[in-house]
Amino acid sequence: MTRRHRLAVLGALTVAGVLVPSLLFVAQYPQWWVWIAQEQVPMTWFQSVTLVVAGMVSLCAWFVCRTVRRVPRAGYALLALGFAALAFDERFAVHERIRDGVLAPRGISLPLLTWIAPGDFLLLLVAIVGLVLLPTVLRPIRSDRWALTPFVIGVTLSLLAVGTDSIDPSTWSLQGERVQQTLEECVELWAGLAYLAAVTNSLMTLLEEYLVRPPSQETTEQ
Repeated sequence: MTRRHRLAVLGALTVAGVLVPSLLFVAQYPQWWVWIAQEQVPMTWFQSVTLVVAGMVSLCAWFVCRTVRRVPRAGYALLALGFAALAFDERFAVHERIRDGVLAPRGISLPLLTWIAPGDFLLLLVAIVGLVLLPTVLRPIRSDRWALTPFVIGVTLSLLAVGTDSIDPSTWSLQGERVQQTLEECVELWAGLAYLAAVTNSLMTLLEEYLVRPPSQETTEQ
């Protein structure tokens, strides 16, 4: 795949990252936060679709690696499972239901982390698991700068989103909470799009390496 194709992917996803929040903002103005900051609204639907597509692309990359016996490839499988789980949570607000229905009413919280509201630590635990698995996930893509760069951006944005989500909302004013939650949802969307860019570029590299110019052909030409 040419540089132009990769730039087209990055450009399209960047435009989506700007256009989607802007349209949702305008569509509900002056209550601009309604379709962005709340749960199970158009913004969370788009976020979940982005993660599902990223998971499918990751699965395709794993299948290509398995077909041509390329290693390492376990990172693609972990990404596919992780994106699927995050998409399910985003679509059905699973961790919010556990927090509000089980943890928060019982005042369950993490010791020493006083800025986190009771029950509001689930995403923090997910982030820790993700960081533990990060070395395995990076192995298949670390030599591909077109994939590695957006993936690192995605990880950075994810950590930023988790950090802001962990702050006790009772410490914000109503208007401040709306702004904070709106920005948080935008950051989550941008992280998902960055991951999608990373795995798409990685798949393009695999297809170019093993389908467009298979190793046997390169050997023959040499």
